[in-house]
Amino acid sequence: MSDWQPPNNEFDVREERTPYGRYAIYAVLLGAVAIGGIWLASQVVVREPGDRAPIIDIAQGETPDPEAKPMGADEAAWVAALEKDTLEGYREYLAEFPDGKFAEKAQEQIDVYDNRDWATAEQRNTIVGYEDYLAAWEDGLHADKARERIAEMKAAQTAAERDAAERAAREKADWQTAAQANTIKSYQTYLGKHATGTNADTARSRIASMQASAADNAAWQAADAAGTADAYERYLSSFPQGAYVAQAIAAIERLRPSVGKVFSDCDACPSMTVLPGGNDTLGALDTDDTARSNEKPARPVNFSAPFAMSVREVSFADYDACVAAGGCSTRPSDKGWGRGLRPVINVSFADALAYASWLSAKTGFAYSLPSEAQWEYAARAGSNDIYPGGSTAALCAFANGASKETSVAWANTACTDPGVGRTLPGGTLSANKFGLRDMVGNVAEWTLDCNTLNLRDAPVDGSADARGSCGQRVVRGGSWFSGPDDLRYSARTMLRRGDKNDFTGFRVVRKISG
Repeated sequence: MSDWQPPNNEFDVREERTPYGRYAIYAVLLGAVAIGGIWLASQVVVREPGDRAPIIDIAQGETPDPEAKPMGADEAAWVAALEKDTLEGYREYLAEFPDGKFAEKAQEQIDVYDNRDWATAEQRNTIVGYEDYLAAWEDGLHADKARERIAEMKAAQTAAERDAAERAAREKADWQTAAQANTIKSYQTYLGKHATGTNADTARSRIASMQASAADNAAWQAADAAGTADAYERYLSSFPQGAYVAQAIAAIERLRPSVGKVFSDCDACPSMTVLPGGNDTLGALDTDDTARSNEKPARPVNFSAPFAMSVREVSFADYDACVAAGGCSTRPSDKGWGRGLRPVINVSFADALAYASWLSAKTGFAYSLPSEAQWEYAARAGSNDIYPGGSTAALCAFANGASKETSVAWANTACTDPGVGRTLPGGTLSANKFGLRDMVGNVAEWTLDCNTLNLRDAPVDGSADARGSCGQRVVRGGSWFSGPDDLRYSARTMLRRGDKNDFTGFRVVRKISG
């Protein structure tokens, strides 16, 4: 019994192997390993540029771990590179330790900078951009690619410059061809090839100008072919700045001269003046005690348009030109009084018509004898008096009639006759308000109207009265042989169509073209 001992009366830790003890030991060992791994990883981890690596510092006053191993030169250089965290820092590390423990990590950091600069170069995508990359990375990851890009872009640039030069030369030649032809089609052909070319705006401008000119020419040709004042006015309305404005204005003035204008349609033509359109009361007035029955009743007459009338009675000079040209058949006698500007006498109604027809053929305008209404409207020139001037005494300034020097009973004793029993050269006496001379006196004047007993139902539009006895025609105005009664505005005398005498002549009117 003496060999027996109580169980577990002594404790030997080496022999105690409970599971809990072993777990505690393992935990301590694993913690130590983990702490060491974390420190080592902090020294070799790869960071983006700018991420500052933590550096283990010994706090002031602390005692270094006597068992810590001192860092080698490689590790110190790497720590310095991490602390700088710049391209130069990593390059300095590699330059010092090309085969160092951290060389691969340093190169990875350098490549980050390389790739970043390459991305910038690609984003710029210019020759200068790639050249900037090569200046910084002559042997960089993308150096070959950069050189390829530069070569490609320079080749493309050279090709583009050559292409531009060829295009410019071609455009220049095409422009010279277009300009030499100087037609709408040639400029359109040029634009078809060079819509945005150097001379494209000029080509379009010339086309527009030529098209306007072509339209101008066409409009002028149409107006000139029509030959009317209305046609020329349409041209002016459409082309107020046209090439033919001056010609159009001149043509209008020739066809439709303005009221009051004195003109001649040819060198041998009589002087004409334009009378305005308007309204007047024609025929004997109720205040005229000397009026005859065939001068009544007075009626209103409207002239819807202007018309022209010869300023003087047709002269011998005028009529002789017609005879010389073959338009008038006989050369009338001047009775020894002289020719020139004296009114032609010894002409029949037919002779007067022949002269008017000759003027029409010569000038292209419609000449004729006046109607009675036209004659009286022109003679009155707006006056409501019985005589020109308003009295027999005032009549002397306007009319070459029978004067006190004559022996006839109807003579106007208030007048002194400068001609005494003959005609005076046309225009010797005063003009009326329309600028017409010798409307009364000198010679009586043929009109187109047929002989009627009175003016009842006579035309009120200024046209001639074709009723009555047309073998006789109305003669107006009195003559050098007439007294005051026959020198009244409303006085009417009838002559046979074939009558010729030394006291009858005529004047002409001309239509103002539309």
